[in-house]
Amino acid sequence: MKRQNVEQGRSNIQAVNSDRLIDLTLLASPYDKGQLRRISENSDILRQCIDAYVQNTVGFGIDTEFTDNDDTKGREKEEDNESNALLEIMNSFSFDRPVNKVLGELKRHVEECGDGYLEVQRNQKGEVVGGETLQPEYMQVTKLNDVEVDGQTRRFRYFVYRNPREDAANKSSVWYKSFGDPTPLNADGSISRDGDGTATEVLHIKLGDHDEPYGVPRYIGVLIKILGSRKADELNYRYFTQGRHVPLAIVVSNGQLTKEAEDTLSTYANDVGSEELQHKFMVLDAESKSNQSPMGLNEKQNMPSVKIEHLADVLQKDALFLDYNENVVKMVLSAFRLPPVYVGLSSDYNRATVETAKQTTEEQVFQPERVEFEWYLNKLFEGYNFKHTRLVFKTPDLTNTDDTAKVIQAGVQSNALAPNDVRPLLSSLLNVPLAPFDDDSYNYPNKQQSAPQQPTSDQLEQQLAQQVTKAYGKGELAAQIRQTLRGVTNEHHSTGTS
Repeated sequence: MKRQNVEQGRSNIQAVNSDRLIDLTLLASPYDKGQLRRISENSDILRQCIDAYVQNTVGFGIDTEFTDNDDTKGREKEEDNESNALLEIMNSFSFDRPVNKVLGELKRHVEECGDGYLEVQRNQKGEVVGGETLQPEYMQVTKLNDVEVDGQTRRFRYFVYRNPREDAANKSSVWYKSFGDPTPLNADGSISRDGDGTATEVLHIKLGDHDEPYGVPRYIGVLIKILGSRKADELNYRYFTQGRHVPLAIVVSNGQLTKEAEDTLSTYANDVGSEELQHKFMVLDAESKSNQSPMGLNEKQNMPSVKIEHLADVLQKDALFLDYNENVVKMVLSAFRLPPVYVGLSSDYNRATVETAKQTTEEQVFQPERVEFEWYLNKLFEGYNFKHTRLVFKTPDLTNTDDTAKVIQAGVQSNALAPNDVRPLLSSLLNVPLAPFDDDSYNYPNKQQSAPQQPTSDQLEQQLAQQVTKAYGKGELAAQIRQTLRGVTNEHHSTGTS
């Protein structure tokens, strides 16, 4: 798909007041957004990459987090109220589908064609309460216009939506203004002289330069390879539907093909696309041009003959361009910065490499994408003046269960973990809820095991006496040995305590 210059449409200047004009001149997109969106339907790798971005960016759900890093004591109720209010807004963000579907479709539009449009819906108080996506292939963008907002000059664009399927005459259109633009624009493109106008706001998310009117998909550099891969698949498909027909030349010597042979060959050529001919053969008869029968010594040389000359040195034995298709897959994955495991190509991976690839991709690709998307999402609700809470996207659990088990074991053995410290970790590993123990003693590690105490002199004497009696009985010799050991024991203890 060739990039086109951004063309300017018919000039459209509107006067907001006596001191200000806005330029609603539409700019043409450098690429056909509709064709860009349909490319994923004909690619065997592009849709998987886009699905991976959607799922790992917004697909795990939405949650709230507290923005205060200092002590939040005394503000728990206020934070809970803000969190509940945000979650309630997100639960009713759309009447037709869950909010994760709306945001997922918005992210999919961005990845498919470089542009995503979210129509913002406000209540009578001017607060954002919902939104819906708009199809990017039917949107056109105007030039940038300077608008004064709260004493500062900001730059905004305006948008028009035209769907030829719904309006074949292309006479009607719906105008939108950028999110946060106070211009009193009407939905028909006129300027309202009374009130804020009927045009709703659009949040425009795009890939590429901020000042460009349209975004560019991240796979645009490998687009020609994606299209070539499709052509290769179509060629291989025709190999099966049209049969295997070898390029060849039929050479007739000392004669000519019979009328029946010519008809047979003509029928074969006309029906070359028929699958019924894949396993059939032809019989070609040739006859001498002369009516006389070949006689004499050169009888064999004068006999008519038919030879088949192959015109292709390489005969197709299997699908063509397999290496080309594999290289295309690698190039598309590189454009999205995805490892093969995210699109189901993990034959060369083991557990260690998979964990490393997932961790690296999460840090380098998906986490920055989520942070950017969270910024746009929280921008919608600045009018609520939430002080302590913000929206965040949930992240996948990349915890290695083996490593967690080793940490728990080491912590327990060293008495560094309290029982209630371990229970949340066990709950995550076992995937079952485990409530903490109520007794306060479970909030502290177990006491260190004390070192073995040295026996007292009496205990040591008693132990030695028992051993002597066991060895020598209770006679006079045993008594002398016990007396000697008693003296040695007393001397040892007196030395140790001095």
